[in-house]
Amino acid sequence: MNKEQYGKSKIKTDIETMVRTMDAMRSDKDNPVDISLSDFVSKKYGITMESFYQELGLDPSIDTIQNLNTLPDVSIRFLMPEIIRDAMRLGLRRNAIWPNLVAVEQSVPNPTVNQPWINMSDATPKLLGEAETISVGTISYGSKSLKLSKMGKGIKISYEVKQYVALNLVALFLQDMGIKLAQGMDTLAITTLINGEQADGSESAPVLGVATVGATSYRDLLKVWIRMSRIGRKADTILGGEDAALETLDLDEFKKRESGTTAAKLDLKTPLPTSTNYFVHGAVPTDQQIIVDSNSALIKYNAQPLMVESEKIVSNQTEATYATLTTGFGIIYRDSRIILDQSLDVATNGFPSYMEVDDLENVVID
Repeated sequence: MNKEQYGKSKIKTDIETMVRTMDAMRSDKDNPVDISLSDFVSKKYGITMESFYQELGLDPSIDTIQNLNTLPDVSIRFLMPEIIRDAMRLGLRRNAIWPNLVAVEQSVPNPTVNQPWINMSDATPKLLGEAETISVGTISYGSKSLKLSKMGKGIKISYEVKQYVALNLVALFLQDMGIKLAQGMDTLAITTLINGEQADGSESAPVLGVATVGATSYRDLLKVWIRMSRIGRKADTILGGEDAALETLDLDEFKKRESGTTAAKLDLKTPLPTSTNYFVHGAVPTDQQIIVDSNSALIKYNAQPLMVESEKIVSNQTEATYATLTTGFGIIYRDSRIILDQSLDVATNGFPSYMEVDDLENVVID
């Protein structure tokens, strides 16, 4: 730590105001913003965190938490929760599944959300005679309510860690705490995909059986892909457990290379995925795989961005740090995901009525 340089830095006079500004942005009741210390420093000063630390005379590879707490200007201590938060925030999105499932994120002012929905089922066109009045269909509008969840975790940092372990190394372990929070959010997203966000199960995913009970074939996947494509959904993601993933990856269609040409060429114009993302997660039940259109399945609501708070516990010489956030997921379109269950027979567990596109395509226009 270069205390002489710290004493000369002009940025140090802004620290307390900077931290309070970021807290206010995150706690804004109308539009909470998940801003990090590195984001704020970049926008306000146009410098990197490395340059920011240099301005303050700090070296994260050498300085410890205790070093920061011994500076004569107490304003530097306001940085500690921000440094911890930045480390956790890095882990929060590292290898997380949920960002790949979410169509959009929305900040909301409270943990109860009213989400709109639109039903265009009565909009079938009709042929018209000369001077005939155009018939009017109905587009119904409504809303559904969902509650967000608060998620959190606390850790204790001993005085020895504060005194002897460099900030960079402490940050690595704090990132792991962020990863744990991300895993919880993955579970929350996948649970919402399966059960929906309504207590009565009205937004739960449709469940389709397979042609041969006990095994999922490529034909079963094609059946889902074709149906989703026909109703305007792009099946770009599959979620499953380890065993389901291994079985799917072991299908000949995914592992064998083909050569040569067929006697005739069939060019299927109904779009099918040429490549599909596959994510493995333990929250997906055995025998099931969730096929998802990530552009229309989930919306993520953020009521309270990641908040980090600390308290000193003198009795055991530790400092407890708590990380919490309030978030949740909502279903945008119920038909944007479907569960393929190899324990069920497709003959008795077919597509639900709202995915029977033939009924709509075969309407007689008269």
